[in-house]
Amino acid sequence: MKSKLFLLALGWLLAFQPTWAQDFAWQTQLAPVAQPGYYRILLSPRVVGHSQPNQEDIRLFDTKGQAVPYLLRTEVPVQYRTLFKPYQILRYTRQPGGISELLVHNPQKRAINNISLLIGNAEVRKQVSLSGSDDQQNWYVLKEQDLLYAIRNTQKTAEVKLLDFPLSNYQYFRLQLNDSTSAPLNILKAGYYDTYSEAGKYTRIPVQSFSRVDSTENHTTYLRLRFGQPVYPEQIAFYISAPALYHRPGQVVLGEQQGHERRRKRRKRARMEETSVPLLLHSNAPAVLDLPRQKVEALTIQIENADNPPLTIDSVRVLQLNRYLVAELAPNQTYTLKFGSEKLTAPEYDLQFFQDSIPQNIPVVETRQIQSLQAEKKPSPRSSTILIWAAIALLAVGLGYMTVRLLRDMEKKG
Repeated sequence: MKSKLFLLALGWLLAFQPTWAQDFAWQTQLAPVAQPGYYRILLSPRVVGHSQPNQEDIRLFDTKGQAVPYLLRTEVPVQYRTLFKPYQILRYTRQPGGISELLVHNPQKRAINNISLLIGNAEVRKQVSLSGSDDQQNWYVLKEQDLLYAIRNTQKTAEVKLLDFPLSNYQYFRLQLNDSTSAPLNILKAGYYDTYSEAGKYTRIPVQSFSRVDSTENHTTYLRLRFGQPVYPEQIAFYISAPALYHRPGQVVLGEQQGHERRRKRRKRARMEETSVPLLLHSNAPAVLDLPRQKVEALTIQIENADNPPLTIDSVRVLQLNRYLVAELAPNQTYTLKFGSEKLTAPEYDLQFFQDSIPQNIPVVETRQIQSLQAEKKPSPRSSTILIWAAIALLAVGLGYMTVRLLRDMEKKG
């Protein structure tokens, strides 16, 4: 009887611990995958909005509840890449003990000042000369003499050597190599390096409500967008159909606006979170604005019309740069993402030391609808405290009763 009373009191104490001490507030499942391998898990705006700013609190679990290691990758707005583009080698005439010739075709007559040669590794020094022609009959010197030094690459079996010369746009280039003292070089390719830009990929953020007001008093258009949850807008794209020519300044205000009910309730906090970004809509430029990364639940766009009629805006899209978890997934598994914890720090996985071993272009898998892990009605700190103290009081009464009974038993025995 004594032990049962004690256990009952202890059970009451544990049962009334506050439910707000959960580690994760949200979860979502991944769409199934068909083949085993590495995948990019696209984090939706809802997942990003409910997690920590740098997604430190996201964890990936398999069917057994075991953590799955992952890498976090984020698109960049603009990425510059360098690509080797080969020229056509019409012929390569090798003459051991004489002069070898490499004939390169430049069909578009691009103005170039260098040719990159991909050559098999060789410990040798070669004298070379370069000339140009438009008909392969009349040749004009571009570089009378140059040297190709030791061609050695410790990581690969070939090395790129750059041969520069005065800017020219000949249709044909002839490279002559002196092979009188050694065997010919193994020239694999001839070409040039081209640098190009690649825009990052974005995901559209769903808008819960949209309103527009064209004020005739101050000649300003107000567009108000509310998202219904925290999000990180990083770009806005406007789709304007009229007029054909326009030049409108304005601004984008990230956060709640003055006079809103939520602003009155959280006046100081909203004032700290509000950020204004200058805006200029011009018919000769893309109607796109990049935004500083900031967690908000609403934004307001102000467009100054002056004495012009308001713009005809077909739609406004708010975008977020894509963020991925890169992880090894298997079919016939149910994977769950959990997030929304303020206590967790970024995990440390061995996978971070093998980033170069994972390809960049791997399949993308998306998340499903997110679910709340919080109780619908959380007990207030006051009510939880009362319940805890009540359990402690009950435990104290039980212990006191047990102590009195024990003393009485000892007196009877004495």
